[in-house]
Amino acid sequence: MISVAVVGGGIAGLCAAFDLHKAGCDVTVYEASDRFGGKIHSSNVGNRVVDAGPDTFLARVPEGRQLCDDLGLGSELTSPAAPVPAYFHRDGKLYPLPKGTVLGVPTDLEALAESGLISPDGVARAAEDFDLPSTTVGDDISVGAYFRARLGDEVTDRLIDPMIGGINASDIDRLSLRSSSPMLWEVATSNRSVIKGLRQARGGVGATLGSAGANEPVFYGLPGGIYRIVERLVEELQGATLHLNSPIEELGMIEADHIIVDTPAPVAAKILEPVSPNAASLLAEIEYASVAQVTVEFRESAVDPALDASGILFPRIDGNIITASTWFSTKWSHYKGEDGTVLIRLTSGRFGDTRAMTLDDETLLSRLVSDLRQVVQIDEDPLNTRVVRWVDALPQYVPGHSARVDAIFEAVGKDAPTIHLVGAAYRGIGLPVCIGGGREAAARIVD
Repeated sequence: MISVAVVGGGIAGLCAAFDLHKAGCDVTVYEASDRFGGKIHSSNVGNRVVDAGPDTFLARVPEGRQLCDDLGLGSELTSPAAPVPAYFHRDGKLYPLPKGTVLGVPTDLEALAESGLISPDGVARAAEDFDLPSTTVGDDISVGAYFRARLGDEVTDRLIDPMIGGINASDIDRLSLRSSSPMLWEVATSNRSVIKGLRQARGGVGATLGSAGANEPVFYGLPGGIYRIVERLVEELQGATLHLNSPIEELGMIEADHIIVDTPAPVAAKILEPVSPNAASLLAEIEYASVAQVTVEFRESAVDPALDASGILFPRIDGNIITASTWFSTKWSHYKGEDGTVLIRLTSGRFGDTRAMTLDDETLLSRLVSDLRQVVQIDEDPLNTRVVRWVDALPQYVPGHSARVDAIFEAVGKDAPTIHLVGAAYRGIGLPVCIGGGREAAARIVD
């Protein structure tokens, strides 16, 4: 029987353990904290169990749906119910996501002009993309550098930054286009005009927020929270050895034929330094951003207007402490308040903006609600609140990240071929990518 130790009980590590356990391996999981799941977590806000980490995953990437099917959860998957995908904030007003927008990149300039979010000069500058010469991207380029060159500053700061920058909690001027948005990277490297390239790709890519093509969902969620996936994985691991509150500081603590490491890059660097110093050095270069999420419950009658969208995005250029608000009660039918309440999550924090992490809970709540009140009238204090701080939660993919990861994997493969790295630090932060990475590692060991 092959013995496998899994260091870190996040979604990637648990998925690897799940497949290895089914294949008959002797599996032991070591988790440093007091629960499994990493940044996937749920807890109560009032009487409802609410996601405290990601509340959704991309439907067009198959690994997430496949895992839910394997765990018997596929039939319960649901998609956002809000009639409007998102609003963007500008100058105290809300503007709906322009039709034909792909990850913040406009493909319908007429709809962009009609939205009112971008000025006539900004729309005219974006239209220059059709005639500008190709933008040199080399082996990689930052999201900001590429789209400022193609579409101008206004579209980049007010559409692309709140979308791509918000997803990654990043400064888009130091965020890798290749690693953060592989689909946009493919378009950028195969087309002179990014707008024309996206127009051609939209049908096959299905990446438009709010519309993935003919009757296809864009996102999936689960009633009771995404954390149910973690709970089901742990249930399926009965018979394996699971340890909580068990940090692994050196490989000498483990006896196993193979070791899967699902930890943040700095922890992986420390573990690998004795056996693969080159990989450890590269891992130590990966930086992280911290975010805070404050979930509030109000009486519905105290909030005006009742938002008809999944949420609001606030661009970094405005200087607000809030980066996004997710209207759970509108976004998900399973969060609609039967008792006349609304549930809203307020998010703060990006790389280079640590204001949220320096404030106490009461001050953070006050600041975030104050920012929200720029566009929504709220007449009462919240009925219930929850503050969650994710310290060093999101790895930052700077230009050249993909090549760095290739070098890390090459070094580990040469120096310690029985060690397998998985998790968000490498090929993508989304749940489906992390799930796929864990299951691929398990398949390599079984093969």
